Amino acid sequence: MKDIRLANKGVHEKVISYFRDLKPGKVLDIPCGPGALSRSLKELGFDVSACDIHPEHIMVEGIEAVFCDMNKELPFESKTFDYVACVEGIEHTENPYNAIREISRVLKTGGRLMLTTPNYLNIEHRLRFLITGSLTKPVSMKRFNNFFGKDMSGMHNSPITYPILKFMLESNNLSILSIDREKLKKNQRFLMPIVLLIKAYTLLWSKDERKKYLIDAVNSDVIINGGNNLIIVCQKNNT
Repeated sequence: MKDIRLANKGVHEKVISYFRDLKPGKVLDIPCGPGALSRSLKELGFDVSACDIHPEHIMVEGIEAVFCDMNKELPFESKTFDYVACVEGIEHTENPYNAIREISRVLKTGGRLMLTTPNYLNIEHRLRFLITGSLTKPVSMKRFNNFFGKDMSGMHNSPITYPILKFMLESNNLSILSIDREKLKKNQRFLMPIVLLIKAYTLLWSKDERKKYLIDAVNSDVIINGGNNLIIVCQKNNT
């Protein structure tokens, strides 16, 4: 069957590998896109619900996607799902706080969220931001009209760095269990002297300042030397 993945190579593989070790249950794939992850989860024995702002784009036989807008209330009862997979979706929303809040609402207590998003804090992105002042590629009106068809759901509307994402998750009763990357970026090894300089400089900061800016996390190998994506596993706490 044709490869219908929209995420970067390595993202789906890491997500599927994680789910392979879990007990099958009810999982929400949001946004499902063409349905590559939904198909793989179904093959692993999970009861998959797929939803997307463009449900008509799903290409997997036997899986019907329903309409949902992550900027609004999701069309599911509270505490419905054992798992939620949100692969390369949160950065496309206009209201990521609402998206996380709704994901937490439909997730059962003790349930797991697997969330992936671009890693805007790897050394390559940090240098690009220093030079351009942009976390993501700016979109001209011409590109918005012609390429995106005036549909903002295809754009990276909310480039979220790890400290902000951590707050979004924890303020909605979602504890981070692990952080991973989809791959190593070999070209970043040439930027290692800058990474070492950043780490050396922040070692001079006070303990309180390092804690305030989550320096140990954002300068960890998985983030500053990370690939294009962060892969975060969370668990919903008692409310």
